[in-house]
Amino acid sequence: MKTLWITYSWEDNKNGDIEYIAQELEKKEVSVKLDRWNIQAGKRLWEQIDRFISNPKECNAWAIIATQNSLGSEPCKEEVAYALDRALNSRGQSFPLIGIFPSSVDKGLIPSAIKTRLYVSLKDGDWIERIKSALEDRAPNIPRPIFEPYTIEIRKTNDGRNAIELRPRAGTWAPFICAVPLNEKDKLKPSILSGPKGNIPMGGFLTMTGEGESEDKKWWFMFAGNEATPTMSYFLFCNELPSQIVFGVNGGQPQFLISMK
Repeated sequence: MKTLWITYSWEDNKNGDIEYIAQELEKKEVSVKLDRWNIQAGKRLWEQIDRFISNPKECNAWAIIATQNSLGSEPCKEEVAYALDRALNSRGQSFPLIGIFPSSVDKGLIPSAIKTRLYVSLKDGDWIERIKSALEDRAPNIPRPIFEPYTIEIRKTNDGRNAIELRPRAGTWAPFICAVPLNEKDKLKPSILSGPKGNIPMGGFLTMTGEGESEDKKWWFMFAGNEATPTMSYFLFCNELPSQIVFGVNGGQPQFLISMK
């Protein structure tokens, strides 16, 4: 089991926040040693941690909880920078130094030794894996998010109507079709227009347009010949959000059915 030495300002653990960090890391088989630092006591930080950081048997990495309390004053910043420099001289440039940020900190306060290495935000859901991977000298095992082949964004027109923007991430949809449930048509009053992504069109010209009921009487569809591309969107205008929409290539693939509520 790898050992992480964590230095923190005593003020940051008044509500047990630092102990919680240690608890969660230890659940993932990281041995944590906590070192409370009170700069007001006058003791040099490096003198306090020297024998633990310098000895490879004592720790595999050093982290500092980076807050306004630990970095907010010039004496604190200088003391941390000095200790970081001594740690690298003692253990070598490959020694893992980690800044753990519970919240936003002025970037100007972050010591350069941490800026060029790893700093982890507790807002990141994968913060434990990022720290553990640094201790184990490997890339973090973080699954990449799965993205749909389309983007959909709900916008508002100046008169308060919904403008649902639809476009492919790659490829084209041509001719284009969009459909809403037939039993919602009257309250939705749906229509479509095409325009550059991110910009609700005020008007425009669509080719080869049409609309009507599907054969199974479940959908009200609208179609046009203009292409939908990664940079050219279609906008479905409606008074309310439909419960579902279908969109994609008219008479072909891909077509997508998604719930809106």
